[in-house]
Amino acid sequence: MSNESSSERPTASEGEGPSGDTRPMARLDWDWTRLAVSRDQIVFAAGVVALVMVASTTTIDVVRNLPYRPLVIPEIVRSLTVNGTPAVVAVTLVVIALATRQDDIRVGLLFAGVFGLLATISESATLPAVAAVIGGGTLALFGGLGRPATYREGSRAAVGTLIITGVAVSLASNVGLIEVGFRGFGGLLALAGLAALGVLAEGDWVALVAGVLAFAFVVYASVTRPFVVGSGLLVGFAVVDVPHLLVALALGGGTATAVSGLRRREHSLSIGAGLLLFVGVPATLPRATAVLLGATLALVSTERLIGKDSHDRNTKEVLK
Repeated sequence: MSNESSSERPTASEGEGPSGDTRPMARLDWDWTRLAVSRDQIVFAAGVVALVMVASTTTIDVVRNLPYRPLVIPEIVRSLTVNGTPAVVAVTLVVIALATRQDDIRVGLLFAGVFGLLATISESATLPAVAAVIGGGTLALFGGLGRPATYREGSRAAVGTLIITGVAVSLASNVGLIEVGFRGFGGLLALAGLAALGVLAEGDWVALVAGVLAFAFVVYASVTRPFVVGSGLLVGFAVVDVPHLLVALALGGGTATAVSGLRRREHSLSIGAGLLLFVGVPATLPRATAVLLGATLALVSTERLIGKDSHDRNTKEVLK
């Protein structure tokens, strides 16, 4: 009888604990799943906060530059928003770096975020911050994208190359590493990257129509109100020596991508495209930092950004 009882008793080789209780293993599975969800939510929340701050700053700058004032903005609100946005964007980079499991993304965003935050405190950190944003941004962006294996991945890599090159040229021109005349070329590259971002909306006709409408609106406004549009682009988006037609293409491509992301529930894509739309040209360090954040969110999928794929594989191996 005792032998039969022992043979019927569950063993540890069947996936149960020493006492025959399976609850510890179930708890391990639930904890891993909850952790993956929380990382996703952290990236989403941090991105939304950064987008709201950047959009508010750009809107305030444009409204204050209009020949008429459709909206009165208190000075204290303007000061807090404009001065606080660079710090919020830098902190967002750090938060996303801590939320990811990808080493390249973590190291790159940490460098860019920490030095970007130091630059908001002390001007002496500006030059190291420029190097950190360019180098760290390149590492994070292309480390997250990986080696392209499909047409869509190749398109993302091409867009990322345009944007990060535009950031590098603009910042190098701003700090005097290259001639100031290259600042316009850097802006042209960055806006060309934003225009090319529209390829991610391929196949979504609603998003493409939204992009065409945005393009048409900018073209119409540029023709009918050239001085108002020109001053608004200069003050709000730091656009210098860039044809308005390219600006219209960039706004159209960014709008199409943002709408497509919303329709497909790819919130990271929408937030990243929104950041690129409101930041404009990465002519200054705060703008370049925001462009880096937007490009990373838009081009690197959430699964790769937080390492959800590797998490799932590790979880399955543990459960085996």
